Amino acid sequence: NFGDDKIEAALEGGANRFSLGVQTFDDRVRQSVMRVDGRDAILSRLDKLISYDEAAVVIDLIYGFPMQSESVWKNDVRTAAALPLDGVDCYQLNLFQKSPLAKRIEAGKMPPVATLAQAADRFAASDAILSADPNWERISNTHWRRTPKERNIYNSLGKGACDCLAFGCGAGGKLFGHAFMQERNLVAWEKQVMRGEKPVFALMKPTANWHLLRTIACAVENGPFNLKEIGGAFGKDVDGAAASLLNQWIDAGLLEKSQDTYCPTVAGMFWHVTMAQFLVNVISKRLRAET
Repeated sequence: NFGDDKIEAALEGGANRFSLGVQTFDDRVRQSVMRVDGRDAILSRLDKLISYDEAAVVIDLIYGFPMQSESVWKNDVRTAAALPLDGVDCYQLNLFQKSPLAKRIEAGKMPPVATLAQAADRFAASDAILSADPNWERISNTHWRRTPKERNIYNSLGKGACDCLAFGCGAGGKLFGHAFMQERNLVAWEKQVMRGEKPVFALMKPTANWHLLRTIACAVENGPFNLKEIGGAFGKDVDGAAASLLNQWIDAGLLEKSQDTYCPTVAGMFWHVTMAQFLVNVISKRLRAET
């Protein structure tokens, strides 16, 4: 339902980035997950959006769908890479237990999603395709850009410690370490707004050392990270606190170390979310033990 009228209204209102959840260009896979538009319709809509040339146009691709073979996934990535987009994001499928897709798989109406090993292979395949294309530049573990218009500010900064005044149904943000999410049900969100109420669904207080820990997590999620540099800014020896874990990751082939900088391998980039969580947990426990 993202027609010309909505595009033009968004641009007139000051929108400078459009991120569309294309997920896959493959008609068979799209139909299996109940996506209405086919490949041709998507390409036509993207062509129209790009023609305005007023805002960054970015698409999300997802790997791990049922019936999405490695060749289908590679074709998805190559299709995106050939388009005059500003950015491409490659994400692993999250299968939620009560989602329509999960229920159809459980009922035997669809084959299972990709195994963890297959998902890792899909991630490596997208990395190989985009890394080899001189038109594309990696800007985080899962994000790529073709032009400077894609700055990826929300993903690169919004997950860190800085304030993020997010608005709109389901939007998540942060103010002075307090994380919040707006009402996720569109009808309920709209009713609260019309009543002049703040449509807050959840609000979480900051934990101890939240600024330091969010800075570390954000650095790990965005690629190479320097814990000595981060710790020095906060007066904490976080590199020493996490040394044993980091050495395990190096031995496992997830990280490589260059002076004081830890650089994730392709496998490390695939596991970056889990690694960020583990690293924050370990450092948080060590800091609590010191106080």
